[in-house]
Amino acid sequence: MKKANLVYVKPIIKERWHGLHKQNRAKFQGTSDVIQAIYDTSIGRLATGLSEKDEERLSKTLGVDLSPNSSNEYWSNFKIKLEDKTQIYDERVPLQELQINVLKASKWVANSQKELDEGRWPNAKYVIYDEKGEIQKEAVQAEVKAKANKLFSELSPAKRLSLLKVFGKASDNVSDDFSYAKLYEIVEKEPVRFIEVASMKPAEINVKALIVDLTTKGILRTKGAAYLYNDQQIGFDYDNTVEYLLNPKNQELLVKLTDDLKARK
Repeated sequence: MKKANLVYVKPIIKERWHGLHKQNRAKFQGTSDVIQAIYDTSIGRLATGLSEKDEERLSKTLGVDLSPNSSNEYWSNFKIKLEDKTQIYDERVPLQELQINVLKASKWVANSQKELDEGRWPNAKYVIYDEKGEIQKEAVQAEVKAKANKLFSELSPAKRLSLLKVFGKASDNVSDDFSYAKLYEIVEKEPVRFIEVASMKPAEINVKALIVDLTTKGILRTKGAAYLYNDQQIGFDYDNTVEYLLNPKNQELLVKLTDDLKARK
């Protein structure tokens, strides 16, 4: 027997003038939306969401003509009623499989929370939660989190502090316990961003942390987006300043800035 893959269609709750969102509702009681396969000019036929193979298979199974023509009476009468609640569809049931495909082809139904978050469904009133897809998504997220935790566990106290400075969360006068706790908060909340920063070359991390210290001590100052040393511009913005100090041709200045910082401590 084919394993169930349940598809959940949930209303999207947005802040609206009527205030229903405060009650965790999207619509007034007793109202609903009706989704149908409509003509799509970009494909020149009804948007049923079915491939030719699936269309042929489901036509035989259901005993109906599923050809995507506007004149097809079956599609004229085919309607999916969506209410202000989560509705569950089982793709093992042929009619529900058909409904799932039509819903996925509708501009009113976002195909996943990820795509909705990415702004790919501006007209969506509902979002599909696909059990199998969400499990895969959760597996990827778990893998990312595991990688972030592994990177974190390999950090020395000094590197933890440098990374925390790069994130703008610390200065020199913090304890190891503080840097550990604060950086781990970032691991938990922003694992992808943490991996990105922690995987930078050591020289880049050190320079970025140094710029934080130099700015805090007033050795470097900013004018607009630019960074100045002794009133001389060394970068027109933060990234350009990092690039300038990483350039081997400017190592003499980097050493001087490091020495200036040591003298101020």
